[in-house]
Amino acid sequence: MNAPHRLAVLVDSCLLPSVSGRGGRLPDWILRGLDRGTPGVAVHAYGDAARDAARALRAAHPDALAGHPGPRGQVGGSAAAAELVATGANLHLGVRPARVPERTRDFVTDLQTHGVAAALGPFTGTGSLRPFAEGAAAGVRAITAGHSPAGDGPGDDAADGLPAALDGSAITGVLRGELGYAGVVVTDVLDTPSIVDGWGVPGAAVLAWIAGVDLVRLGPSSGAGVREAIHAAAARAVADGDLPLGRLEEAADRVSRLRRWASDPRMPSAAGGSGGSGDHGDSGGAAGPGAAGRPGRFAPAVPLSGT
Repeated sequence: MNAPHRLAVLVDSCLLPSVSGRGGRLPDWILRGLDRGTPGVAVHAYGDAARDAARALRAAHPDALAGHPGPRGQVGGSAAAAELVATGANLHLGVRPARVPERTRDFVTDLQTHGVAAALGPFTGTGSLRPFAEGAAAGVRAITAGHSPAGDGPGDDAADGLPAALDGSAITGVLRGELGYAGVVVTDVLDTPSIVDGWGVPGAAVLAWIAGVDLVRLGPSSGAGVREAIHAAAARAVADGDLPLGRLEEAADRVSRLRRWASDPRMPSAAGGSGGSGDHGDSGGAAGPGAAGRPGRFAPAVPLSGT
């Protein structure tokens, strides 16, 4: 594989585009990306529209990540997992830290015991880090880096106004270093006004990878042109030495392991409840209290296709 093609594959492997689910098919540019290594899509829809998007995704790539913001309203981890599986999702993109940190751990454990990967966030590197430590101890599969500037809390030094998702001191320093988190770091959607006005989506994507993020998430308003611009920006950054190819390889490897985990159906252990946390031996969160072995395979009661 020549170097430009290798770089293109790595970039696609670290992008998560979004769809609204309308029409029951995926856009052609997303289908082409899936063929080139894009790990999946985030579905910004509910009900029939979400199930239609999941069916189209499963038809194209049965083992792809299908991200979803999660159920509306407050539900427990097991109920959230059931609703997401029925929708066709295997990645909950809207897991929020609980006021009581232990509840974060319990929710993540219950969700992932039922086969739905959790993305906990937004992480900013400021405020209380305990919910993220609890999530990491529970083996949370992903953590979402937010748009709020890192270092803007009381007593913190501002990091040049950089959003946490673009700030290496927050991602590599605090999340990876202080908390010892080893799983996937995903951005919140990049096509928001604060990001577009400050850095543009392509520039922000490159900064996020440099900072230590693994999976760059695009919102529904981003299309084929944004994807091509990200590829061009990444190629320039690699050529200039700002973005090491090894950083993208590391990111792609973490995303690949998340994809394998999420595509492997599992069932709660016989003990049930929140005492176990899933797999800690495959680049999940840091090992800690409540670690358990990988649950077994099963045939889901509700097919992932949403039928």
